[in-house]
Amino acid sequence: MEGKHELRVLIADDHGIVRDGLRLLLSTLVGVEVVGEAADGQRLQALLEEQRADLLLLDLNMPGLNRLQFIHELRQRHPRLRILVLTANTELATVRSVLDAGVHGYLSKGEDTGELLEAIAALRSGQHYLARSLRFQLERPSRRPQGEADLLCAVELTKRERQILSLAAQGRSSREIAEHFSISPLTVRKHRENLMRKLDLHSTAELAAYAVRLGVPSA
Repeated sequence: MEGKHELRVLIADDHGIVRDGLRLLLSTLVGVEVVGEAADGQRLQALLEEQRADLLLLDLNMPGLNRLQFIHELRQRHPRLRILVLTANTELATVRSVLDAGVHGYLSKGEDTGELLEAIAALRSGQHYLARSLRFQLERPSRRPQGEADLLCAVELTKRERQILSLAAQGRSSREIAEHFSISPLTVRKHRENLMRKLDLHSTAELAAYAVRLGVPSA
């Protein structure tokens, strides 16, 4: 799917207010056209036969939709179609299975509008996209989609943040890290807060576990 030509989008969601909101949002984007909407699997299948589309915004919980089988069929019958899942379901088992089935992006409906636009831009340029709130929770899916490994490393950290992350992997306390770098514990706590915000983690324990899982090198 080339980024230069007009992007033809199908919206598949069983909630009318969601479809209306997505259509209104997409209407503000240059070079993007909504070419159809579906509230169930049957209507979506009909639309896919009637309309040429580049991108499908897909809710997993629509009536008449056997998730994995449907996605497999989509990939076989419409190999050029890019699929962005937009759903309320954030169970990691579901995320993994859907990624393995071949979708190109996965977003929770709890994400903000900016991230949706970022995901659409990524898929439009031929990349994959995984929600920031999910990407660091996945521990080695059985088969990562192309590009996901890059996403896991896409967060920009300062040199000091990387140093603190490496000590966090060793289980060092804020006081021990402060002594190691000759800075105040308050400064260390601030760096930890910044790290957790950037990595979408919610405790120092999660931060340490993340650092260990990724094999962060020693400072």
